[in-house]
Parts: sequence; C-alpha cells; structure tokens
Amino acid sequence: MNQLRRAMPNGSLLMLVLFIAVLLSAIAVSYSAHWNRQLLNELYGELSVRDKAQAEWGRLILEQSTWTAHSRIETLAADQLKMQIPAAAEVRLVAP
Repeated sequence: MNQLRRAMPNGSLLMLVLFIAVLLSAIAVSYSAHWNRQLLNELYGELSVRDKAQAEWGRLILEQSTWTAHSRIETLAADQLKMQIPAAAEVRLVAP
C-alpha cells in the first residue's frame, strides 16, 4: 500500500474526482441542450396546430354569420313588412 501511495502524486485522487465531475457536467449540458431542442420543436408543432385551428375558427364564424344574416333578413321581412315567398303560379318572368 505504501508503494502505491508513493507512485501516485499528491492530490491525484482530487484530480480524478474533479475530472469525473467535469465529465458528468459536460454530459448533463449536452443532454439539457438536446432536451431543450426537442421541447422547442414540440412547441412549434403545437403553435402550428393552434394557428390552423384559429384559422378554421375564423372561417366557421364567417360562415355562421353568413347563414344567420339570411334567416334574420327573411324573418324581419316576414314580420315587419308582411312579405311572403310567392307560390310557383304567382312567379312571372320578365324578359330583358
């Protein structure tokens, strides 16, 4: 044991521990950067899905307002102006 101690310089055990700590720290930094990139890619994917859903929502709102406008006009015309849809026999075609 004495010979082994003499073969190793003073502080070599500390240097070995520090080397292992630096190595583990480098691996942890690499893993953290990789994980960060994965999460960022996931975030961009989810933002893309959100944007598509928001565009679809806008189209659906526009379609809904289009459909409700016609029925509202028809209801107002029937109630306030006493208008009605003519029967087929009452329709007359006028030539230009």
